[in-house]
Amino acid sequence: MSTPTQTETANQTALGRVRDLWNDYLPYWFMAPMVLVMVMITFFPGAYDLYLSVIAEPTFNVFEAEFVGFQNFETAFTRGGAFHSFVITITVVVSALALETALGFVLAALVAGVDSGKAKSFYRVLFIIPMAVAPVSLATIGRIMLNSEIGIIPYVIETATPLAAPNFLSEVPLLTVILLDTWNWTPFMFIIFYAGLSSVPDTLVEASRVDGAPLWRRYVHVIIPYMKPVVFVATLIRLIDLFRTFGVVYGLTNGGPGTATQLVSINIYEQMFINNQLGVAAAIAIVYLVLVVALCNIIIAKVGFEGVWD
Repeated sequence: MSTPTQTETANQTALGRVRDLWNDYLPYWFMAPMVLVMVMITFFPGAYDLYLSVIAEPTFNVFEAEFVGFQNFETAFTRGGAFHSFVITITVVVSALALETALGFVLAALVAGVDSGKAKSFYRVLFIIPMAVAPVSLATIGRIMLNSEIGIIPYVIETATPLAAPNFLSEVPLLTVILLDTWNWTPFMFIIFYAGLSSVPDTLVEASRVDGAPLWRRYVHVIIPYMKPVVFVATLIRLIDLFRTFGVVYGLTNGGPGTATQLVSINIYEQMFINNQLGVAAAIAIVYLVLVVALCNIIIAKVGFEGVWD
């Protein structure tokens, strides 16, 4: 009968240690790939952006770069138009979010009230179509349809109404951007609100109907309170996404005329790729990130995920 050699015994012992190490830290091994991805796509770019915001110009050797402190931040808000772009962005975000939330809920309520299943399916598909249009395509189509000479929208306004159609892209560019984004993303709110309305128990609605509550009271006192978690999550997701708006506005107006529709994202792009001011662009991005994160945390703290489920 053969006995295991010293080498085989050592190999088995090492294999056992590896197996124990794997089993003891199994959750962490599964988390490691995602943590690595987050570091590569989030924390490392954020740290490098912070580094760019406090130096004059990037160099191959990061330790040889000239440290300028808060000079890039001062330039961003004195000569870089950062404050103006923040005001424009907040205006677009608040206006578009309010319109998309209101229209999305109204459309969801109307579709939920349809009795025919085929009609519901038709309306669901119809209202989702705008969300399928790519931002660049939407901007191109919008420029054509809103053109004062060949656009169909000015033509319909002037032929079907006594009003004179404005030049949308030069006279009311900010309103045009808000309405176009509303048309594009109201389907997103519609989908979530429709799902939320479908989850409301019929017993609650029937009880309110038996009590003689009119339709508007059923929504105000029964349906909407029950949908608070859905409304909160949908609004928060859309709020964060609105702060990232770039493609549609840049393709439609290039941030103009002048700086009338210069969102923060467009300002960062122009500072970096047109003006070659990497430090200024990084400084604006840092301030923007801090403000958005702070705003979202304030909303969550004031409203709270626990509060919407009370």
